[in-house]
Amino acid sequence: TSKTPTSIYLANKGFKTSNIPLVNENSIPKKLKQNPQMRCVVGLSTEPERLADLRKNRMNSLKETENIKLSLGCNDNDVFILIFGKEKITKNAMEIIVERINTKGVPKEVRKVTPENLTRYLRPMPGASRMYPETDIAPFKLANLNVRKPKTLDEREKDLPLNEEESKQLVNNELDEQFNILNKKFDLPKLLSRILLHTLPQLKNEGEAISDSDLEKVLILFQKGVIVKEGIPKALVQSSRNEEIQVNSDNVEVELEDFIESLVSDKKDFIKERGMGAVGALMGPVMSKFRGKMDGGDINKMLMKKVKEIL
Repeated sequence: TSKTPTSIYLANKGFKTSNIPLVNENSIPKKLKQNPQMRCVVGLSTEPERLADLRKNRMNSLKETENIKLSLGCNDNDVFILIFGKEKITKNAMEIIVERINTKGVPKEVRKVTPENLTRYLRPMPGASRMYPETDIAPFKLANLNVRKPKTLDEREKDLPLNEEESKQLVNNELDEQFNILNKKFDLPKLLSRILLHTLPQLKNEGEAISDSDLEKVLILFQKGVIVKEGIPKALVQSSRNEEIQVNSDNVEVELEDFIESLVSDKKDFIKERGMGAVGALMGPVMSKFRGKMDGGDINKMLMKKVKEIL
């Protein structure tokens, strides 16, 4: 019924475990009968035929073992090990086993307990002579190979034409290679940093799937001046959905100027009362109309100019 391995497994998990075969009513210890408050997990049962088969197989296995020991001429204190596999692998395994047998004391290795209550080798125990013993492998001879030493994280950060914080974020997020490729093509370091660190993650969180080709397409339109920085997120989404990207009309500056002139004319009394402080309040309706069509800085400059004319 597998009482023994189950008991050992539970004990290894921290349970106080007793292995008691229930043969008759006298099998249960008196201590358990006299103290019904004692917690007890009762256990494993099987059909008599199944139990008989298990014991029969166990006996057959023991007989086979004895026959092999007789054939090999083993003494009482001898053991034998059967290894099956390719010749080179089995010879190597046998050498390792012999080396382990000759080891005095507890082997310096880390082992893992398996669900079957056995142990499995994981890696050598760390020692003073090796910093990373688990990576010990037979050396490879390199010939006629060009090996490029990778840059350190600090070197990668210093290569970026950005401030220390942005450089560190790009490297930590493994975005510096993509940044360098795009910056070599478009030469927009600040904008690219903002897109890679903020715009794309935000769009991803919103469920949008922006590809590299979408990003390059939008950056080309930005360089041509047909979209502005504020319009990049919307253009990226339109490109990813195979929609037509909305670009600015040639008359957008004229439209903006007309809109601002009409706005400051309607708010003339408010502007005279608040002075230049009115600019912040008036930026809201202007931006809601022209967000993504013109740069926010240019809109602010034009609005300030028209407010000053009123004052």
